[in-house]
Amino acid sequence: MINRIRSTVRTSTQAIRQRGSFAQNFAVTLSGTTIVAAIGFVLTPVMSRIYAPASYGQFAVFGSVVGNLNLLTTLGYPGAMLMPKLRERFLALVHLSLLLTVASIVVLGGLLTFAAEPLRRVLHLEGVGGWLYAVPLLLLLFNLNAIMFTWYTRDKAFTKRAGVDIATTLSGRAFTIGFGWVFGGPVTGLILGELFNRITATTGLLFGGIWRQLGELWTSFNWQTIKSVAKEYKDFPLYILPAGYVNTVSSQLPIFALTTGFGSTVVGLYSFSVSLLEIPINLIGNAISPVFAQKAIETHQNQPERLPVITLDLYYKLLYLGILPFGCVTVFGDWIFKIVFGARWEGAGMFTAFLGYYYVFKLTSLATSGIYTVYEKQRYQLIANACILAARAVGLGIGLYLHDVKIAMLLFGLASMLGSFLTDLHILSLLRLPIGRIALRSIALTAGVTALLFALRLGIESLHLSFLA
Repeated sequence: MINRIRSTVRTSTQAIRQRGSFAQNFAVTLSGTTIVAAIGFVLTPVMSRIYAPASYGQFAVFGSVVGNLNLLTTLGYPGAMLMPKLRERFLALVHLSLLLTVASIVVLGGLLTFAAEPLRRVLHLEGVGGWLYAVPLLLLLFNLNAIMFTWYTRDKAFTKRAGVDIATTLSGRAFTIGFGWVFGGPVTGLILGELFNRITATTGLLFGGIWRQLGELWTSFNWQTIKSVAKEYKDFPLYILPAGYVNTVSSQLPIFALTTGFGSTVVGLYSFSVSLLEIPINLIGNAISPVFAQKAIETHQNQPERLPVITLDLYYKLLYLGILPFGCVTVFGDWIFKIVFGARWEGAGMFTAFLGYYYVFKLTSLATSGIYTVYEKQRYQLIANACILAARAVGLGIGLYLHDVKIAMLLFGLASMLGSFLTDLHILSLLRLPIGRIALRSIALTAGVTALLFALRLGIESLHLSFLA
């Protein structure tokens, strides 16, 4: 046993030391995202005592507006940038994405001249004020970040990307906390913090090395090549864009539904809970997604028989990694939020209880989501996301009809969890893996951990009552 452990450690160490290997790239990105997550966990309790739930609620609605428009501005073409083998076709995709971005923000800027005030009233964004006009600038920065992040991924410059992530997160959180502390925690502090974050990221990514390649980007501009790649990767605007947009609308449904039915404070509690649940997802996702996407495409092109093996292996590792922490959040969420963030955030813990196990399968989807693109089955992704959207809408609709936020979020969480799990199974079936066995193993593990955690909670409550007696 000891020899086996030593052998495993030795093999892993050698793999990490191998320049450009999957293990080294993963270790670099995981180190960076771990630091980013640690910054988030440490500073979030500070922010929760500066900004009220209502401020978080209005910021969530504002961010949803930006998120909805973000996908539309590039038609999904940045998602194709890892696909071309030839450098000139990759650069043509960059040109295409930049042209679409500039055209979109010009049109959007004109529309906001007439639509900003009605939009502010409909979405109850009175506290946002004139910052609604900053949406085109935020979209420009979002798209530049996405393009440059993908560029770094293609060039396997994961160390530089991790460094930018850390600097951006630290400076953005510091600015948000400082502004909120001085001015009393208005929603504008969260908006300015996001804007500062994006400006810092864009600057860091540009001067991290891409600026040296701007000359190549300029000289390689060719209309015929741009038209050619737009046609070659037409599945991205036809399937990936609608699928991504449906997924975005689906995830933002609670924000708009809760705003309409229950007000900004409830939206703030929900968005705060989700922002914390997203920290570990972003931690692991930002470490795994770019590395695994590049590895999956490379494996499919060179050793396609190995793709099912590495995908299932990653699926199980992510399941084992997520089941206990997200299970704890599900069972003990209300206790955790009250103790760590203060009594006014206890309601946010209730939302995490409804969403915890959905995030387990959102985590496993990091291993499966890119397979649709690798196999050019993007239409299935659109169908899956549309089904999840419909199920979530029905659940929220029932809760709104009954005017019961707990029922609304419980049904939303169940629809999300089942939809993600079934989508994972469908993707694994495309890889010709034994999905029956995989499903039973996943369900048994989830049920077992849940039972143990609930038994632990009941035991703690029983001891507490005995002590009080």
